[in-house]
Amino acid sequence: DVAFEYLLNLGFTTLADDDVDPNTGAVLSDRTQSAALGGLSYGVTTYEMSAAYASIANGGVYNKPVLYSKVVDHDGNVIIDNTTPTSHRVMKDTTAWQLIEAMKSVVTAGTGTPALLRSGVKCAGKTGTTSSHYDLWFAGMTPYYTASIWMGFDSNVDMGGWNTHKYMWRDIMDQIAAL
Repeated sequence: DVAFEYLLNLGFTTLADDDVDPNTGAVLSDRTQSAALGGLSYGVTTYEMSAAYASIANGGVYNKPVLYSKVVDHDGNVIIDNTTPTSHRVMKDTTAWQLIEAMKSVVTAGTGTPALLRSGVKCAGKTGTTSSHYDLWFAGMTPYYTASIWMGFDSNVDMGGWNTHKYMWRDIMDQIAAL
């Protein structure tokens, strides 16, 4: 239950909480141990995954992501102002620091070494795969940016031991670091 509440506070909206599967009648719930490893009934979006990892990078503060800052009309009048962030603390800053420290070794000596930035910018992250390698994930952060990469197919296809998603994250983040 505590882990489920953390996921809610980290902005996850795809969680099942005693949902009934219309096809099978089975009750779905993500209040399970497998949720800690990403075993969610409906999965998660890269948008929400990036926001959750950004919360860790932000010292435990969740900022609701925005896709735009403001909308103005042809005269320059602000129609919608989206510049005031919605944020709240989701974990202690010391907890966030410990998570970052643990995830640094993923890219320096673990399963995420293909994501280690060539630019030398410090980074940390976490890899993830589902059963039979149907989904491949890499979520990572630098001191200024957080991004997530997902690779897969609409129909389950074994992606094998591909590291393309990790190289893609590295290449994108190296280009951002060069700006």
